Amino acid sequence: MLIRRRGQDLALIQQVDHAKMAGDIAARWGNDDFALPTPHDKATLATAMHDDGWREPDLLPLFNDVEHRPMHFLEISMEEHVKLYSRGVDEVFAADPYAGLLISMHWTGLYRARWGLQPGGIKWGTDGRQDEAVLAEEQRWIEVKRTLMQGMIRSDLEQHLWHNYDLLQAWDLLSLYASVCDTTPGDGPTAHVFDSLASIDHAPGPRTIPSVPVAVGQERVELTLTAVRPGVVELDPYPFDVDELPVTVPSRVIPDRPYSGPDDARGALAVAAVENVECIFVRPGRRS
Repeated sequence: MLIRRRGQDLALIQQVDHAKMAGDIAARWGNDDFALPTPHDKATLATAMHDDGWREPDLLPLFNDVEHRPMHFLEISMEEHVKLYSRGVDEVFAADPYAGLLISMHWTGLYRARWGLQPGGIKWGTDGRQDEAVLAEEQRWIEVKRTLMQGMIRSDLEQHLWHNYDLLQAWDLLSLYASVCDTTPGDGPTAHVFDSLASIDHAPGPRTIPSVPVAVGQERVELTLTAVRPGVVELDPYPFDVDELPVTVPSRVIPDRPYSGPDDARGALAVAAVENVECIFVRPGRRS
């Protein structure tokens, strides 16, 4: 569950809904400055399914006993994270091996600083389960790649695969930004998107996503996200095939109060108002 504190309320977004929005972002990626990923359909499918393992836990929802509220996604224990992601990855592998491979890389990358893209990694500790998961998944990749590379040059498969992995991280972070970050104009300090995600409290200010590839084997750029009007965000450089890309995700709004346990939180969610979180990505200088 993604959670953002909003005044006297908490806005909760299910991970599968955030992932669907990330898939919508992936579907419009590519223009004269950013190459269309190959295979685009499978990269988009993987992105839209990358958090499927959260579907059942978000319906419970998972509960933070210390904060007395539903659990924000980065507050989960390593043991629970490994179990839920393992289940989701297996389901996607069954649907499409290439998409499953990309999501397996995404999952294990969360335990390896997004395979070098996220300085410092994700701060949730380890009890050894993450290392076991990474090793098991890397072994699974071997056979899957043997199947996928039939009729292909191995280096072409690897280059496009890792290019698509890096793009999946950018699509994921763009969706996370649009879901929970403060998209109102403000003069707060510039920060990486992934440094803004652990807290449920957010302040306005520019955000960045580093090391986004423009094409296979070519340069990487830093995307800068600057809110110019509430819910309208300039993205520089601009990677989409339309001048404006509106995205939306449903959220459920509950009072920001101490909850006695999962049942209390579940009861609040059952009667919660549903509100769409909307964001429009625009070219620099084009203010919708």
